[in-house]
Amino acid sequence: MAFSHYYLLMFALCILYVESADDPSAQLCNENSNITTPEITKNIDSLLTKLVQTTSQSGYSTTTFGTDQTQVFGLAQCRGDVPNDECSSCIQNAAKEIKTLCPNRVDARLWYEYCFIRYNTKNFFGKVDTGYGVLYANVENVTDPETFNEALGALMYRTNMLAAAPGSKGVGTGETKLSDFVTLYALSQCTRDLSPLLCRQCLAIALGQTFCANKKGCRVIYSSCNIRYELYPFFFPLDEKLALESSSITHYMSVVRKP
Repeated sequence: MAFSHYYLLMFALCILYVESADDPSAQLCNENSNITTPEITKNIDSLLTKLVQTTSQSGYSTTTFGTDQTQVFGLAQCRGDVPNDECSSCIQNAAKEIKTLCPNRVDARLWYEYCFIRYNTKNFFGKVDTGYGVLYANVENVTDPETFNEALGALMYRTNMLAAAPGSKGVGTGETKLSDFVTLYALSQCTRDLSPLLCRQCLAIALGQTFCANKKGCRVIYSSCNIRYELYPFFFPLDEKLALESSSITHYMSVVRKP
């Protein structure tokens, strides 16, 4: 479906972007989905418990609970570069918060910096889902768009291919020097239920967002994949002091894209 067929809801045009792994990056409680029943709620609770147990150990899990009309499908995944302890903490928190944020709908999704969790009564496994998205972009433009975009395109191509490669845990990271003093960092991620082909297709859609054009930093978050690039390090191994100094003075604008 063409981008023009979606509504764009602009939040604050300029927000101070102070990154925190403890705060959600995006959330969806689909008000167009069915209302939960006592049996579905019970299945969701069981599903979330199983997702936490498995994902804390392996960094990724898909599972189902129930049968027929009460069956629930769930997926949880940590970012592939995130240490196990951070992954476990993130998933436990996400499983707790998703029920608070969406207590009575059968389609819920919650993104954090280090992990993602979702459930639905419809089977979404192995399918590209870009119907709902959240976009963040630095309000500042680069001074040399041609040179920057050439370097960005080459870097994102590499991270996209890495994310789609077998054994990658669904994530690709990379960096490239723009000058002696400036480095560009990028990350691509797919949910691990996607095939390599579908992963590349999802990332291509994310990379094609004109919202990011000529921006110093940008992030596109979909249910099946996400991309991000910045002029400061934000993935592991992480220079936390440098990342905090850079991100805490960065102003971003955000857009929510809905069907």
